[in-house]
Amino acid sequence: YYCHCTDCRKTSGTAFHAGMYMKRDGFNLTSGTPRSYATVADSDRTIVRYFCSHCGTHIYSDKGNTSPMLSVKAGSLDDPELFKPDTEIWTLSKVKWAELPEEMERFIRGPVG
Repeated sequence: YYCHCTDCRKTSGTAFHAGMYMKRDGFNLTSGTPRSYATVADSDRTIVRYFCSHCGTHIYSDKGNTSPMLSVKAGSLDDPELFKPDTEIWTLSKVKWAELPEEMERFIRGPVG
């Protein structure tokens, strides 16, 4: 998915964040111990963002124990071809110059559930 919320734009440093949801119990870091910081997203939820303590690469985000999913950052993957985006969320906050393929599913805010 691509997220256009203000918080994701700021933390990604560009027009949108590129990520994919993964079940919390299926996620495992292969090395290192990430550092973290918390932000409040457009949804008013606190998001804890984890990044590499060595190079600063943003690895994943966590909405807390209320969500069974984590958001893995596409740019952190060893094989970026694994990323197959099909959805845009928070298009309410989308910048006008960020055009993506028309066939994507779109949500004005985040998807329900």
